[in-house]
Amino acid sequence: MFLTATVFRNVGGFDEKFFMYCEDADLCMRLQLAGFSTLLLPDVHVVHDARRASHYSLRHLAWHTHSLIRFFYRYPFHRL
Repeated sequence: MFLTATVFRNVGGFDEKFFMYCEDADLCMRLQLAGFSTLLLPDVHVVHDARRASHYSLRHLAWHTHSLIRFFYRYPFHRL
């Protein structure tokens, strides 16, 4: 994810209510709702060393589930 500090501040940065999961989707949704464009660059590849902790830890699964519910409750009829 690449954006300028000015744009990041303009939409309020990351929402601290999203702990570890869905913070990127929330930021992208708020960017779109503020009139900014988001782009997908399919030829760009980034390797994320995902630990997938929510597959093994009930605490991480709870955080993941809570963030998903918060996201879909906040944006029930919007699409990224």
